[in-house]
Amino acid sequence: MNILLCCNAGMSSSILVKKIREAAQKRGMEIQITAVPSAAIRDEVGKWDVCLVGPQLVYAVSNIKSQLNIPVASVEPRVYAMADGDKALDFAIGLMEG
Repeated sequence: MNILLCCNAGMSSSILVKKIREAAQKRGMEIQITAVPSAAIRDEVGKWDVCLVGPQLVYAVSNIKSQLNIPVASVEPRVYAMADGDKALDFAIGLMEG
């Protein structure tokens, strides 16, 4: 599973990326995950299965989805703020499964 996390600048999202990676390892899942700023989203087309968007960019979800053409949704603010890797990973899996 390939997960893209889109954010403003990448500071807080890098923490969430680490926590999602740890949650996946505990479950024995192989994932690729990275965080990119929204300004760089065009460079990511065709590389990812699902895109999680930081809550500060909830207004950009439809625009990001139209560019990437994959499932895209905003992470719940509390999950993002607490860097809850397990809940964020569950959210990404659910998003991908439709």
